Amino acid sequence: MSCKLTAQLQRKPRGPYAQTDLHFFMAGFHDVFRLRRLYQPSEQEKRTVDELTTNMRTWALGRGLIDLPESWENNGADVKLYYGLTADHSTVVVRVLGEAVSQKRFDDALEERESRIAAIKNDEQNDAPMLVSTQSLTPQHKLLQYYKRKTRRQSFTHELHLLIDDVYVMLRADSYNGETAPVENRLKNLATQIFKVEPLNAGSGFAMGPIVIRSDHDQEIASFSFGPPASDVRLEIYINALSPGETESLQARGKEGARIFLAGDYENLRGGFITLADMRAEESLIAFSDDTHRQILFASEVFRDNPSLSRPFLTFRLSAGGMKNEAIDPDEPEDLVRWTLPSFARKGYDLPLWQQPEEPDPVNPSLTDYEAMAVWDAILKTVRIRFGAVPPPKPDPFYSPEARGLVAEGTP
Repeated sequence: MSCKLTAQLQRKPRGPYAQTDLHFFMAGFHDVFRLRRLYQPSEQEKRTVDELTTNMRTWALGRGLIDLPESWENNGADVKLYYGLTADHSTVVVRVLGEAVSQKRFDDALEERESRIAAIKNDEQNDAPMLVSTQSLTPQHKLLQYYKRKTRRQSFTHELHLLIDDVYVMLRADSYNGETAPVENRLKNLATQIFKVEPLNAGSGFAMGPIVIRSDHDQEIASFSFGPPASDVRLEIYINALSPGETESLQARGKEGARIFLAGDYENLRGGFITLADMRAEESLIAFSDDTHRQILFASEVFRDNPSLSRPFLTFRLSAGGMKNEAIDPDEPEDLVRWTLPSFARKGYDLPLWQQPEEPDPVNPSLTDYEAMAVWDAILKTVRIRFGAVPPPKPDPFYSPEARGLVAEGTP
């Protein structure tokens, strides 16, 4: 028997599904899955699952909805909108920077943003400030233009900052060869198509948390991150409306990745086909350990033959264990500037490497395998596409009966 297999057999049981008998270890995956189904959760595990899956909160998620544990927060979301599907397409990135933002905080954040960008000089343009211009369209709409990087080329980044009710939204797009007007006009037009909504009343459009985007774009690629505060648990969601999806199965790719990065040393908790957002999907649930900590990684993704805005490619990743998110001081206002500044303007935020504190040690999962799987199942079964999230296509006026002279214009 190999040393590796011997070590595997001698390892102490970990988690509720760990095997404690050589006979069961050698019995194959069929018996392993049977034992997992027979696992009896503790009273504490039952209470934890009940707390996490009762009174879940509904979030808007692209063209759909999702229910998450009530204590979980939105840790970030952005979407890239594509106008046109050919090589000369254009894009706009939309991000929600903050909620419950007052006019003063909005103004202060923009003032800091402008000063940090303007303080950097473009040494390829005779030390001109990187910030090229600002326009206050209204008190709640401000347009910034700055050099994309230190270069002689006329390449710029344009940002339109919006305060929609109390939601701070940023639109960002790039222009090249000095052609700035079309980009700025697209941002201004898009700003009129974003609204604050309640998730259950989001209606048509692409929704991110408190807003919905009702734009006539052709493709949308987005990412979302959720999790409890100051926790090792994270849920990452990726949406790509028109992607055909992967050609190789999730489990096959997961097995190959585990062979390369984990030397095949992992626990296969569950895998197989499921239904996600009324589409066929696959899931792979594994756990793995090293000398310092244990981690779990659950993944699921859909596959479908007819990609569209209403049938997007969806990927879900739930992880637990490893590094914890830092606790947020409730008395400290959320930073509305730092995390979205261009890289050249971030100087001064971080301490030099030799002054930075040591990273904390990684932690074991705060959820047991049973708890994590129960929460995972509870979340995935709530994912659904909103009714009317994708409006019917507008008729092409060129092909209307009036345009072709088949009937007189205005004929009832």
